[in-house]
Amino acid sequence: MRRKRRLAALLLFSGIGCPAASALAQSSVQEERIAASFVLALGRTPAPVEVAQWEKEGPLPLAELVGRHRRHLQADAVAGSSVTVKAGEDAFGSWPIDVPGDTAPGGATYVDLVRLHLRWLAEHPADYEQVLHRAYRKVLQRDAYSVEIEYWKRQPVLSFALLCACVEDWARRNQPGLMATTGVAALSVNSAYLNAVRLSPSVAMEARAVAGLPPARNRALAAAAGRVVVAAGVEHLVSVGGIHFVAAGAAGLASPDRER
Repeated sequence: MRRKRRLAALLLFSGIGCPAASALAQSSVQEERIAASFVLALGRTPAPVEVAQWEKEGPLPLAELVGRHRRHLQADAVAGSSVTVKAGEDAFGSWPIDVPGDTAPGGATYVDLVRLHLRWLAEHPADYEQVLHRAYRKVLQRDAYSVEIEYWKRQPVLSFALLCACVEDWARRNQPGLMATTGVAALSVNSAYLNAVRLSPSVAMEARAVAGLPPARNRALAAAAGRVVVAAGVEHLVSVGGIHFVAAGAAGLASPDRER
C-alpha cells in the first residue's frame, strides 16, 4: 500500500512538472525567435520590455515575427529611416552615407538592406577596398596590407561589421607578433563589434530562411564545420566554438566619414 501511494505521488508530481517544463522550453524558444526577429529586421537586440510585449502575442514562427516588423517599417517612416541608416553604417562602416545601389522596397528590413549593399560592393571593388581599410583601422588602427586586401577579395564580400569581428578574432588568435591576416575567417558570438543573439539549432534554421541564406545541404557537416552564423553574406564564415547565432553590428560601430 505504501509503495502504491509513493508511486501515485510520483506520477502526480510528474504530471504537474512536465507541463511546466514544456511551457518553460516553449517560452525560451519564443524568446529566441523574438530576439532574432529584432536583429534581422531592425539590426539590434530587443529590450526586456519589448520581449515581454511580443511574448503576449503567443508562440509565432520567426517568419511571422519578421513580417510584423516589416509591416511596421512600411507604416512608420521614422522607424524605416532608422533601419536604413543602421544597415548602411554596418555595411559601409561610415556615416553619413549616400546609400548606393538599388532602391529598397517599402518595409525593407535590416538584413534586406545589408544584402543589397553587399551586392553593390561586389560590383564596386574599389569601394569595397575602402570598407576593408575602415575595418582594419577600427580594429587594429592601421590600413589593411595589400596581401590582406587580396585575401579578402578572394572571398565573398562581407559587411564592415562582420569584417571587424573577423579581424578581431584573427588578432586575438595571433597575438603577439601580428603579421598579416591569413587562415579561416571566423567570428565569435562574444565579439565587441557585434550585436549577437545565441540560437538553438532549430531557431537558427528558421533564421537562415528569413535571412535569405541557402539551407545547409548537410546540417551535421555544416554544424561540425562551424558554419552556423546567421547574417547577410555570412555563408563562408566559421563560428568560434560552433555556436549558432544571429548577428548585426554593435551600436555606434561606424565612424564619421572623413574621406569625402
